[in-house]
Amino acid sequence: MQLTIDVKDSVVDKVLYLLENLKSDVHILNKTPSHSLDIETISESDADYKDLLESRKERENHPENYVALDDIKWD
Repeated sequence: MQLTIDVKDSVVDKVLYLLENLKSDVHILNKTPSHSLDIETISESDADYKDLLESRKERENHPENYVALDDIKWD
């Protein structure tokens, strides 16, 4: 049986995780990534390097100003 479902972007990773764990019973025909990561390497000679270090220190010194992933309501 084939089934087509429309899944909200906010839960697509959870649904794909569930299906991947049922891979002996479920075959995913088309899997498109919901979000791709664009990772940029910053060297010490980069103009943004100093800002990055200051931001990390700020987060370390004042964690109450930042939200942890565990605190987010994913509903």
